[in-house]
Amino acid sequence: MASKTPSIDELKELVQRQANMLVGAGTGQIIFKDHGVEQDYERVDSAVTAHLRQLGLKPPFPWRSLGEWHGFYSQGDFPSYASRRLHIAELVNPVLGQLDELLGTGSVHDPMSDRGEPTWSNIDTRIAGLIHRYSIASDKDDWQDVGRRSREILIDLGKLVADPALVPEGTEAPRGADARAWFDLFVKYRALGGEHAELRALMKKTWDLAQKVTHGDIGDIDAFAAAQATVMLVRTCQKMHSAESYEA
Repeated sequence: MASKTPSIDELKELVQRQANMLVGAGTGQIIFKDHGVEQDYERVDSAVTAHLRQLGLKPPFPWRSLGEWHGFYSQGDFPSYASRRLHIAELVNPVLGQLDELLGTGSVHDPMSDRGEPTWSNIDTRIAGLIHRYSIASDKDDWQDVGRRSREILIDLGKLVADPALVPEGTEAPRGADARAWFDLFVKYRALGGEHAELRALMKKTWDLAQKVTHGDIGDIDAFAAAQATVMLVRTCQKMHSAESYEA
């Protein structure tokens, strides 16, 4: 399978393709011992498993090969074709429903989800988890968890942009674990001048918002704002990090 992260619609198609292969093997429509069939299934399964886990979702099927599926239903619990179709549908439909939730109007939008540099891949994975967590959040505990995840992403971001070159001459560098201090130095260095004052203020306030949503008496709107602002901040820093300097 291609290494590029699929869209939600493409991932739904992959999941459905895997389900169709299981149904086909369980009803005699395809012969899993035929050349290439098993290998094709294993490629699809590997891609589905990896991409669902990136989104914090559990893969629907426990069988890593069609042979394992054959051994499972041959034990006698699913003797008919209809029972096997029903079992696969019961496993796959909840996951397809969760993916549909990610396509809802309330989902956080990440405009660069497929364009992260390799050194940012761990943050890309955390962002995918944040987007999913917000999409299924429904109460205060869930919304606070969105804030916590946002804050953890920002801490990772601060550690990622930490660079001794950012420290002004004659001053002491922040401790390695002080991600916020490193982030502040990064913003000050990369967005110099009065013409960028509003940008610096916006970027710094994102940290405060994530902290508030983690611990405060908040609701859905605050959680959405924290999550979306976190995505914006990460992608802005990513663009700054890839440039020698930021200029208006």
